[in-house]
Amino acid sequence: MSGKTHKKVLFIINPVSGVSNSKKAGIEKAAMEHLDASEYAVEFVYTESSNHAFELSRDASMAGVNIIVAVGGDGTANRVIKGLFGSTSIFALVPAGSGNGLARYLNVPLDVDESIKLIAKGKTRDIDTVTVNDEIFASIAGVGFDALVAKKFANAGRRGFFSYFHIALQAYPSYRPRKYKMVIDGKTVNRKALFVSFANSNQFGYNTVISPAASIEDGLVDVCIVQKAPVISAPYILGLLWRNKLDTSGYLEIIKAKEVTLLRSKNRKINLDGEPMKVGKDLNIRVNPGSLKIIVP
Repeated sequence: MSGKTHKKVLFIINPVSGVSNSKKAGIEKAAMEHLDASEYAVEFVYTESSNHAFELSRDASMAGVNIIVAVGGDGTANRVIKGLFGSTSIFALVPAGSGNGLARYLNVPLDVDESIKLIAKGKTRDIDTVTVNDEIFASIAGVGFDALVAKKFANAGRRGFFSYFHIALQAYPSYRPRKYKMVIDGKTVNRKALFVSFANSNQFGYNTVISPAASIEDGLVDVCIVQKAPVISAPYILGLLWRNKLDTSGYLEIIKAKEVTLLRSKNRKINLDGEPMKVGKDLNIRVNPGSLKIIVP
């Protein structure tokens, strides 16, 4: 008589993500406690470079691992999703980053034990992803001031909300809005903006909500065009951002779309799920409806 087939679970852990080492140290213990050894065959790997999470996820999905878990922030989640994209593997998330935008949007608990308990429950949703040129993102991408802050934050010695806020506050007064030409579902749109974000979920992280009505399963991306407010109004605008009301400010225009082409004069870095990246001068953004099966509450 053959033995029971175990579900294979791989935890891909980013050892340098935003949370404390003590929290990461509890991952293996919590996983072994909450994932019954009679049902799950659990393994843990630690990333050694920014691209390592992608390689580990790709190899695991090709090997037929049932559930691939990203332990880290939005950047780690992004690379794990890219690695398993198009496979039958299920994605799960143990939030261990700074902003944790995707986890907050999906209501995945920030507590390690609670997020691992979700894996045991096994409830899933099919959510959209978005492709920008040859890269995948699950939460948000953007150009302009958004990307500048992501670049400076990536190079900062300290992680966390206050570091992010300090960088944005320092850069804001001198930043000059740029002109953007976009083709949104076949219609040409010209705007001068502080930044343009392409939101699949509603936020950057830290509960800073850019698109309050964004849905991760509507087959659309929210094109968020943000004008620069006077410096004196910045505290008021930030308050709206944290209260999910930026769309009432008069400085935000949202256009829902299936596909967008953004034409640019230079190949500047973009913000891709919280990390700066060069993907090409002109950007083609298109939605992949229901393309990712993810474990959710």
